[in-house]
Amino acid sequence: MAADRSRESLIRLEQGERLRLARLAAGYRSARDAALRNGWPESTYRAHEAGTRTIGRDDAERYAERFRRDGVLVSAKGLLFGDDQAAEPPGDGSHVVAVQGVISAGGLIETGDEQPEPHGILFEIAVPFPVPHGTIAFRVAGTSMYPKYEPDDVVLCARAGENPERLIDRYAAVATWDGHRYLKKILRGSRRGVYHLESHNAPLMPDRHLVWASGIISTVHAQAWARFLG
Repeated sequence: MAADRSRESLIRLEQGERLRLARLAAGYRSARDAALRNGWPESTYRAHEAGTRTIGRDDAERYAERFRRDGVLVSAKGLLFGDDQAAEPPGDGSHVVAVQGVISAGGLIETGDEQPEPHGILFEIAVPFPVPHGTIAFRVAGTSMYPKYEPDDVVLCARAGENPERLIDRYAAVATWDGHRYLKKILRGSRRGVYHLESHNAPLMPDRHLVWASGIISTVHAQAWARFLG
């Protein structure tokens, strides 16, 4: 009997975590936000997401319909059982982009402890248009880059990079010689081979050596991309 209760508790927690990820990917900042904007009883939704109450089939259908309509690749079956239908990538894969970092205050790109290597992947997303092969993405955290970028916007860049000289006076993702990455405007430095890095919400970073730079291909609004939940 105790084992059965433990198993049921685990199932609820797993359902709640899948629901939480679906809600975040759909652009709702909190359980309260999702409940209020969709007219759901807040206490019920919170209990489902916290894993203290089992999600029924009708509830799962309701949540999946709302989150899917906001761009998340999610199904009721996936929320309940965690099967592959929870997040199906596009058929030809042309819309899939790897998110490799999160842009925080001052334009610093944080890769996160979960990233296994400097060029590892945090998670994958689907964007609503084809992208060139080798495109990578960085997600804007909160208001760190406001007003130029909204919270959870995704910035698309080319993994291969390009000559920083071609990116003067443009925003780009860059890597400095000391191993840090930033989203900054590249300005000409005081001497050849170095560059000033500028953003409106942080002090100027003068005369930095760049080991990689990539101009912005496109910016995808927070509501227009979907995280794979499988």
